[in-house]
Amino acid sequence: LYYETIDGGDGVLTFAELKEASARFANYLKSQGIGKGDRVAGLLPRTPELLIVVAGALRVGAVYQPLFTAFGSGAIEYRLERAGTRLVVTDPANYPKLNDVKGCPPVLCVNAADTGADVPDFAQTLAAQADQFEPVMITGADPFLQMFTSGTVGKSKGVAVPARALLAFYVYMKYAVGLRPEDRFWNVADPGWAYGLYYAVTGPLLMGHATTLYDGPFT
Repeated sequence: LYYETIDGGDGVLTFAELKEASARFANYLKSQGIGKGDRVAGLLPRTPELLIVVAGALRVGAVYQPLFTAFGSGAIEYRLERAGTRLVVTDPANYPKLNDVKGCPPVLCVNAADTGADVPDFAQTLAAQADQFEPVMITGADPFLQMFTSGTVGKSKGVAVPARALLAFYVYMKYAVGLRPEDRFWNVADPGWAYGLYYAVTGPLLMGHATTLYDGPFT
């Protein structure tokens, strides 16, 4: 990952670093009894933590659920309740929304001290876990992403994406986008929705290719 932050910072996350951090997150999930088929949600901007949560959830056999950061508490509550979500990872900017979510599952927060609340910190929690984890195998029919429709017409509907969809993601990245090893790739679509999650996060990583994220809002 190549990333830039809204305050002008930048950095990289290597595949080795992603492997280690996602293993720590997977070990934490396992310690909480979260495993195959369980929903793990990310209410996060486009930051390195987002990739760690996605990869760690998949390594433990869980199903990653994106939550768009522009959602209000009602939209978040509806999606968490319908999916039976077991854990939410968020940041200080979005954490206050969860205070109004009835029956909110446990929360991990990036830079938790900035919330002023007693909520577990993401980095500290991961640091206490082992950096090795053997991935849990799933079948092509098993879900790996828990999407929801936009809700433009009627109530938003849950859509579980099976692992066999990765074949289509790969074909699209290679032949429609035309991603090549020498390319520098930035897909500006938000990974809180399908296109950004499929083709800014999942697709490039599936091909072993770096992607680019910027956490600033759209203009």
